[in-house]
Amino acid sequence: MSRLLITTVGTSLLTNRDDRPWTWSPRNDDPLPNPDDVDSWLTNADPIKASAEMNTLHRRDIGATDRISFLHSDTLEGKYCSERLGTYYANKCREVKQCVLKSLNYGDQSFAQSGLKSLISVTLQEIRSARSLRLMPTFCATGGFKAEIAFLNLLGALLNIEVYYIHELHREEVQLPRLPLTWDADYVLQHQDFFEWLKEDLRKSPEVENRLKACPELRPLVANVEMDGESYTDLSAAGELLYEAAKEFRPRAVWPQSSPNSPEKKNGLSGVEHHRPNGWEQYVDRLCKIDCVSYVRYNNDVRSRSNVNVINGEEGTIGVCFGPTGNVLPLQVDTTAKGIEQTELVADHIRKIRQ
Repeated sequence: MSRLLITTVGTSLLTNRDDRPWTWSPRNDDPLPNPDDVDSWLTNADPIKASAEMNTLHRRDIGATDRISFLHSDTLEGKYCSERLGTYYANKCREVKQCVLKSLNYGDQSFAQSGLKSLISVTLQEIRSARSLRLMPTFCATGGFKAEIAFLNLLGALLNIEVYYIHELHREEVQLPRLPLTWDADYVLQHQDFFEWLKEDLRKSPEVENRLKACPELRPLVANVEMDGESYTDLSAAGELLYEAAKEFRPRAVWPQSSPNSPEKKNGLSGVEHHRPNGWEQYVDRLCKIDCVSYVRYNNDVRSRSNVNVINGEEGTIGVCFGPTGNVLPLQVDTTAKGIEQTELVADHIRKIRQ
């Protein structure tokens, strides 16, 4: 299944120190480097060292059918870094999109309210776009402001979306998997009239307080804003996140039914030898012991995909590449899963099986 990699952008492309032919610091009012010089340098740069975003995306095995949406701050340097990354990846995937996060900048008040709300709005818009195109949304949350990354992690947990990042001191990618959280999205939607009323217009604080008397538990989800000497109340960034996530929330898939086949009958590679990577028999045996797996076979067509990928969500078909680069065993794993959510649940389980 092709992916939409929703990627937050910081300024590490400008600030990392190595052999790059420029020096830039936000504190020194340095001019931004010539774009052509940066694009030329990136052509032969090590993606692991070039920038935080490239380090994460490099480990995602970007394919020709994938798409990337770069989410950058409302600053000149954020836009600049996002555009340079977009130029670099333009020929490495199907589409690159630039998304500005309005008011997400160095202004304290606008950052905490409008900036984070813009992050939520843009991210949810990209998720909806991915689903309409039958793409799997994935968050790459290495670059950008720390609060921005924290909100993206929470949104991923609420909407069952995987989050990937690499800390500057980590050499390996960190995956925050889909979490088995249960939260009362229905409770939020029960108060939909209040949320919609609050979002329709800027409401004076006394008005909002009158309505909150009937549901005081919603008070932590609003924030006061001072304008022209008047006090207004709006949804806080956290309130915006919970309300919008509740509207997008989909019930989590349940584990599929067991296959009637025995582990021995599931194995379609028993007689296949040739040049297989070490440990492939034990690995296939572990796959066959998963109760919802119905058959495991060789399929060369999944070789170019990432290690574990959904081939057909409606039919519960998953592609798995076992072994090191250059000696990969491409496998098709048929399961009893039905629908993309259930198939992704099984694929996530397979990802946790040590190769």
